[in-house]
Amino acid sequence: MMVRKTIVFYAAGVMLAASSPLMAQRWGSGSIPREGVCFYKDPNFRGEYFCVGGGENLSRVPSGMNDRISSMRILGRVEVTVFKDVQYDGRSTRFSADVRNLKDEGWNDLISSIRVRGTASGFGGGRSFGRPNGDPDRIVRRAYQDVLGREPDTEGLRLYRSRIIDDGWSEAQVRDSLRKSPEFRERSTMTVARAEEIVRRAYLSVLRREPDPASRNYVDKVLRDRWTQQDVERELRKSAEFRGRR
Repeated sequence: MMVRKTIVFYAAGVMLAASSPLMAQRWGSGSIPREGVCFYKDPNFRGEYFCVGGGENLSRVPSGMNDRISSMRILGRVEVTVFKDVQYDGRSTRFSADVRNLKDEGWNDLISSIRVRGTASGFGGGRSFGRPNGDPDRIVRRAYQDVLGREPDTEGLRLYRSRIIDDGWSEAQVRDSLRKSPEFRERSTMTVARAEEIVRRAYLSVLRREPDPASRNYVDKVLRDRWTQQDVERELRKSAEFRGRR
């Protein structure tokens, strides 16, 4: 009897593992769902891929996929929220449109956890962000953080809140408008000197000192991955030096 129970429990465990979205993900394998999101190693939906169905979450992108996603395709009436850190932590952005190159959104090779949910309004299908749900102020703040790397000023918050409420702007329209701003164009032409200054400010803010040679890694992140000062500060707060100072 004990042997039989052991076999039953083992079989149940195998079935559970096989049905887990996390365990099922493998690069270049699995069917494409009718509704869900497929993530690709390369831009323009090329290279190996894996898919996550609507209503599924990945608290930790499986080993070998973490920070290696370069494009994604939305299928059906779903939207996806991607997170920079595991367990749905760190910087996040919500998408309901195809993204041919995540570098354009500041997300190339940065995704560590994923949430996919269905949308009742039917604006999915991988073609537009659609009419946003939720608080317009939060939508504007999220767009400012993702596109410009800062909180909106009073004038900007008022302007885009009015666009959303009075003119029916979508989140995509807010982001597109911000990308046309002189501030974004200036940020997009990042230089080494500007990147070094961003890292320097982060060091002074968090560690209360000038950066050392090891800070070069953060300079590269600012140049290559469009890290903001907030991104650098968050990583510095994880350091042994910062924990020791506390």
